[in-house]
Amino acid sequence: MATDVMRHRVYLGLGSNLGEREENLRQACEKLTENGVAVLECSPLYQTAPWGGVEQPDFLNAVLLAETELAPEELLMLVKRLEEEIGRRPTVFWGPRVIDIDILLYEELTFDTEKLTIPHREIKNRVFVLLPLLRIAPGLVLPDGEAVADCYARLPQAEKDGVVLYAEGQEIWAKQAAALQDEN
Repeated sequence: MATDVMRHRVYLGLGSNLGEREENLRQACEKLTENGVAVLECSPLYQTAPWGGVEQPDFLNAVLLAETELAPEELLMLVKRLEEEIGRRPTVFWGPRVIDIDILLYEELTFDTEKLTIPHREIKNRVFVLLPLLRIAPGLVLPDGEAVADCYARLPQAEKDGVVLYAEGQEIWAKQAAALQDEN
């Protein structure tokens, strides 16, 4: 007797500001796919001024819509392992990193433990998350009923100005994203 496996829709935030940033993001997408996380859609890449007060290089950021069979804490363990495989090492809080993979949303779940909070604690405060989210899910509403577009509209223009479309690698990123989506 076959059992139906429940697949959950998740939004993941990706960021990198050390090394070959585009390659780090590409590897993250590839490794997610290899580990059963089906990438359904990828936002464009955005170049983002660092956030959090630590002096460091600009980030490249993107958001993925994906499906997974993993429970929230299992998904967290997977993304932490993949970050390490790609080369992330502990540094200062909000410091530079080779790769960052954040679980932004998991279905419409609200979840809060010592290790994991869903929606991501800072989702409403980060232009580099909200703008890519709007590109792939313009009508998205958070579990608390607030529209992502309304969260974005409230943020200061100076913060919005610090997040720009990264034209340099866009064509390659789009081709890689399409290939991953075709695999799923």
